[in-house]
Amino acid sequence: MPSYFRGLSWYLTVFAAFTTVFFSISSSSILILLSGASSVSCAFWRVFISSTILWFIILLKGEVGHVFANRRTLLLSTISGCALGVHFLLWMESLFWVPVSVSTSVVVTYPLFALIADRFLLKEKIRLLQVIGLIGGFIGVLLFTHPKVLGGYSVYGVLLSLGGAITGAVYFTVGRIVRKNIGLLEYVVPTYTTASLLLLAYSFLIGENILQHSFNTYIYFILLALIPMIGGHTVMNYLLKYLKTSIVTSIALGEPVGASILAYYILGQEVDLLKASAMALVLFSLFLVITQGIKEKQYK
Repeated sequence: MPSYFRGLSWYLTVFAAFTTVFFSISSSSILILLSGASSVSCAFWRVFISSTILWFIILLKGEVGHVFANRRTLLLSTISGCALGVHFLLWMESLFWVPVSVSTSVVVTYPLFALIADRFLLKEKIRLLQVIGLIGGFIGVLLFTHPKVLGGYSVYGVLLSLGGAITGAVYFTVGRIVRKNIGLLEYVVPTYTTASLLLLAYSFLIGENILQHSFNTYIYFILLALIPMIGGHTVMNYLLKYLKTSIVTSIALGEPVGASILAYYILGQEVDLLKASAMALVLFSLFLVITQGIKEKQYK
């Protein structure tokens, strides 16, 4: 196949993957609030159902032994799973303290932390357009959190979401390191399982019953597992083998846009001109980061 068509195929594949991730993760906050459950319950069932499905797949493929084959990668996957569990717990709790657009806008700053990790931990070059794009995205995030854009909001909720951003960066950066050497299922299965166990232990610690929910709530838990977890995070973990952490996570900069649009139609949260302007800046910044990263073709 000519190089031109191979390059075109790569662009189309990345575009399809990023589009899937964008729509998947944009639904997350809406599903959480519609479920009527606590942040602990939503976080636990999201990763538990996902890990159960993926365990079933890996059992069918007869590759369970691969999960435990390398102690180092298993340890790193465990660390990543702990970061993921804390990431979900902090961010989901923030949704009950600040509006969807504020929470999602703050939590998606983790590409900035991932960019630092790419540069100083993985010793990778960061292009000028990527820096400009990420800075622009961060400015867009700041605009989302300004009182004139959204009105009053809880500082505690913003801090929770920022903690979710930092732990999210840890989760994706460790995932990038691990995914260089092992397959997707070998990484996500122990990672999601660890997150499930951590959240289960936390629920016992605070004395919360994560089982006592209505049938409708469990439907939302299943949707959380299938759409933003498998369709969002798992696809992102797949891309980590081929693209830089900061490139993969930069797609999350579009989450506030998608989540705010859904919040408008489903939750009745309006999007005015100032919000739309901030969204435009975030999307343009996202475009700069993604296109520059794809051009480098960081894949095998």
